[in-house]
Amino acid sequence: MFARKLDGIIKHMVVLSLLGLLGVVCGVDARCQSPGPTVSNQKELYGGIEIALRTVRLIAMRVPLSPGEENIRILDSDQLIPSTAFPKDDKPTPEYIRDLAQTVQKVAEKLQRDFRIPPNHIYLLGLSDLTGQIRDDLAKEVREKTGKEITFLDATSETELSISGNIPRRYQKEGKVYDNRNISLLLEVGSTSIRGGYQQLKLSQRGKTEYDYATWEIPIAGQLKAKVAQNAGLMTRKRFYLTGPIIWAMVTLLYPEDQRAYVPLTIEDINNFHFRATNDAEALFNPDLSKIRDANARTEARKEREAVKALYTTWSLVAGAEALKIVAAELKLAEKELIFARNGNMARLLSFVRLQVE
Repeated sequence: MFARKLDGIIKHMVVLSLLGLLGVVCGVDARCQSPGPTVSNQKELYGGIEIALRTVRLIAMRVPLSPGEENIRILDSDQLIPSTAFPKDDKPTPEYIRDLAQTVQKVAEKLQRDFRIPPNHIYLLGLSDLTGQIRDDLAKEVREKTGKEITFLDATSETELSISGNIPRRYQKEGKVYDNRNISLLLEVGSTSIRGGYQQLKLSQRGKTEYDYATWEIPIAGQLKAKVAQNAGLMTRKRFYLTGPIIWAMVTLLYPEDQRAYVPLTIEDINNFHFRATNDAEALFNPDLSKIRDANARTEARKEREAVKALYTTWSLVAGAEALKIVAAELKLAEKELIFARNGNMARLLSFVRLQVE
């Protein structure tokens, strides 16, 4: 769906990847929390709102209009949750849907008020976990509150946006530049399934080579081993960019001091995380932050640690660690180069907004 247009956008980016912008162009922390814009031209200001069943994310950005100036600048990014508790039976009530829509309204107002983003420069993205009647009811509520329509994605389009935003086009080794897309894939580890994909070269009808997307979603229980054996890309790609809540939780708890956009990992990290989660989860939930000398980095590490504790119980952390260990064994991650893409979900939203601007 987005493959050809996405690849065209990336070709005009000066940076290696959209995700790199989150950690490099901003010049602030990994989530680009800056005090406000200094942009005088409102025509260059854009905002994105990503709506999932449990969360609402926002991004404020500057897209230069001047010829020759292509680097976008992230002004702010954040994540909010509705004040109404998510139903325990996983069936959103009308009250919850209204609260979710009100959260979207608040975020849209924040983008206009704090960053002076024109209303017609704010784009709404709905993720694939919004389905059926829930999606229809939410779209109606948001339309009434904001006057805006939501662009809903299917799982395949979500993955394509994540791939384009998380995997750098090139890498450098011994002074030479190589195409990173030929050896890399994105792997998002969920609680019950893995989702991911990669880009691959193909010959177009015009005889030109271009990149297309291969994507997949596989349940962890039962079918994982058989499905993995059928997917050549999963077994032959050498570099895995890892995303997903359990990966984020693992890196946050094991390496709170490492707040880089890309964090190298090993199979030993996965094994260590599993061992500590199953043997002493309380200690794992409370890493020592006193050794982080930089005050801002220590504050950010504390926020991330508390966010993990708010999202996971001991039981769910253990379940996530078990699922991750199964995935690591079946995909033979011990033989791969593993990299945590910290801003995976925000990179997807960044990709989406850039598409609208183009």
